[in-house]
Amino acid sequence: MSKRVHFATTNITYQPGYESSPSPTSSSSSLPSDSSSSSSELLTPPPIDEDDRQSAYPRTPFAKELDLYPEVVTPGPTTQMQIHFLLAFTPYSKPAFYHNLAFPLSSVENKYPPRAFSEPATSPPLPSLTIFHPRIKQEIIVNPNPPVAGSFVSVRDVLVKLYMELRLAIHPSEYAAVPKEERRFVDDAYWRRCRKIRNEADRIQEEQKGIKRIDLLMGQTRFTGLSGTLRAPDIWELNVGLP
Repeated sequence: MSKRVHFATTNITYQPGYESSPSPTSSSSSLPSDSSSSSSELLTPPPIDEDDRQSAYPRTPFAKELDLYPEVVTPGPTTQMQIHFLLAFTPYSKPAFYHNLAFPLSSVENKYPPRAFSEPATSPPLPSLTIFHPRIKQEIIVNPNPPVAGSFVSVRDVLVKLYMELRLAIHPSEYAAVPKEERRFVDDAYWRRCRKIRNEADRIQEEQKGIKRIDLLMGQTRFTGLSGTLRAPDIWELNVGLP
């Protein structure tokens, strides 16, 4: 008996239920470089040349209180925008930390200094930013949480929003837009995700919710960072890899 993928009649999203941390102050913490790293293994941001010290944006563990409260900007076409190193795409090295987008940030957040995720996602800080991936039709708009006047998009805002948006069910038209040669990989990702649910009733319920945006990534659910684009300083491309 052949299996058929499903499509939800309505879009469903899951609120991960994280609580916003207090406004960040200084942080001297470091992060483990991998999920398998011990708590004593520390990660140091990329080295900064002295000439670039004013423009480089590593933040943790060198963030200072005054650095965390620069003016929030609405970028123009010539604005020079930099990404926090926790979110940066580094094609020739491992991501700064391990995160599987199939799971909420809370599944790994307690392994790292919480204030690191409260730091601005970009320098200068933005009131919102846009993320896209070639396999996902809709762009993802990230806003500060909570949406207080003058607030900026944090590292946490980006990762939480990605999880929520990727949990949305897709419309059949989105599936139809997937090249035919790639659809079986999307289907496989859908069935693998559902099969990981051990409880049969929960698994059946999840199958009935249909293919989600994360299945369009065809199993590449590891967050490997955001890379800048030529479209605008506040538009970033999502990069993913195998878990």
